[in-house]
Amino acid sequence: MYTPDVSERSLITDLQAHLVAWLLVFGLFGAVPILGQAQAPDDNAQSLRLTVDEALSRARSESFSVRSAEASHRAARARKRQSLGVFLPQVTLSEQGFASTDPVNAFGFTLKQERFTQQDFAVDALNTPDRVDHFATQIEVRQPLLNLDGIFERRAAADAADAAAKQGEWTRSMVTFQVKKGYYGLLLAERRVEVIESALEAARTNRDQAQALYEEGIITRADQLAAEVRVSELESERTDAMAARRTAADRLRFLIGIEENVDIMPTDSLALERASVESISVPEINRRRSDMQALRSQADAAREKVRSRWLAFVPTLNAQGTTGWYDDAPFETKGQSWTAGVSLSWSVFEGYQQIGEAQQAEAELQRAEITLQQHSLQNEVEISSTRRDIEAARERIDQARRAVAQAEESLRIRSDRYGEGMARTTDLLQAEATLAERRLAYLKALYDHNVAVYRLEMLTERDLTAER
Repeated sequence: MYTPDVSERSLITDLQAHLVAWLLVFGLFGAVPILGQAQAPDDNAQSLRLTVDEALSRARSESFSVRSAEASHRAARARKRQSLGVFLPQVTLSEQGFASTDPVNAFGFTLKQERFTQQDFAVDALNTPDRVDHFATQIEVRQPLLNLDGIFERRAAADAADAAAKQGEWTRSMVTFQVKKGYYGLLLAERRVEVIESALEAARTNRDQAQALYEEGIITRADQLAAEVRVSELESERTDAMAARRTAADRLRFLIGIEENVDIMPTDSLALERASVESISVPEINRRRSDMQALRSQADAAREKVRSRWLAFVPTLNAQGTTGWYDDAPFETKGQSWTAGVSLSWSVFEGYQQIGEAQQAEAELQRAEITLQQHSLQNEVEISSTRRDIEAARERIDQARRAVAQAEESLRIRSDRYGEGMARTTDLLQAEATLAERRLAYLKALYDHNVAVYRLEMLTERDLTAER
């Protein structure tokens, strides 16, 4: 048996080591796609780039609130169409079949079929008739002539349809505000991520500088650890900010009504909206705003409903006519006859049902009028409050802008002094944290101002940014 010498065993060992190394390399490269595939489902949403105008356009046709309001309007119009029954006739076509040995029915069926003969007068034929098959083809027409309660019921339905239409307009105004707020809220979330990432980059630079100064013995271990802690804090804040950004995107997707799993990427910028808020007349707004018009139409509908309920005590006048064809086989026309008449009916007492309905209608009218008064005052309060919010936000923006400039200068000075070993690490970290806070405060003030402007646009149903 052959035994390798020392040099051969060394060569074999080297070859085995190289083989193992190559297997590990190929194994690692082969595992990379597998790892990538395992991580891919964590973020599999497609990106959808939208301007604010595109988001608004989609929301006005696809949002759940708008579609629901449109469905309510269609239902109200259908109820109005139903009320046409107080004027238009009702026509019924029927086919009925009977079989009977009852003397009265047999006698009547035979007469209607125009088959009656002299033999049918026999006593036995009258008392114990044979089976008679009877089929009736009838057209019945009912024509209302005078139904005063129905007339006012139709007026109430028409007012309710107008109210639904105006409420749909108000819904679109609210959706416009909500989408703008959500869109720029997403932009704010993105800018927050950018500010934190910028602060994190600066913190990492400070950490590396602190590590170098610590190794040179210029700063203490505590200062070096403080720089490390600051980096960890910002990394945690970035994680929270990115999660908040995804949540804001999902909320905007819901507001727009996009059911697909997409990640909305806003393409507009968060800039200061200039708006004219001086020439606003609250009485004029309460007169023309769509939701206020809807409330007035609802009050009018309730008023007509009260009249309808009390007029239910008035007699009603209706006409009715029937034409029929009769035979012993379906859809045959051997016998034919018609009947027409007019009926006058008066419901005198129904156990307080009509009185209770009239009293309920009066209470609902009172509630509608109170709601209208409540919203009129509420609009005045909300418009005044929103105008104050805009003015306060403008002041905060100016203050935040100056604070950012001061924080940037403070950080520059402290960074220079820190690099020369003349400032503490905590001072530098505090300056860096202050700058990040001031930048976020500026963005938040900008966002609050714009949202207040968009809210005032909704409250006034005017494009204030186009009037500047």
